[in-house]
Amino acid sequence: MIDWTRLNALKADIGAVDFADVAQLFVSEIDATLTRLADAPDRATPADFHFLRGSAANLGFEALSQLCSTAEEACKTGATPDIAAIAQVFHASVAVIASDLPKPDAA
Repeated sequence: MIDWTRLNALKADIGAVDFADVAQLFVSEIDATLTRLADAPDRATPADFHFLRGSAANLGFEALSQLCSTAEEACKTGATPDIAAIAQVFHASVAVIASDLPKPDAA
């Protein structure tokens, strides 16, 4: 599910503090895109899944990246991508790396 080599390389390249910020930004952007796609699946485009695939690959979310690649190709052929499956794998991936993400403020 997670390419730990990629995730750890990113963390080593930018440092743990910056990694937490970058990872949180990616997670937030992926979540927002998936929410938008779930609300209007008929408006999904190959570009949406290309963006998701790239973000997922940057974080080492291997399974998510593969599903997004499949969805990107599905969109190109007019097929309906399985947004629910993508969202499920996204949330499972986030849960796996949760200890590397900043905790929300308890305000």
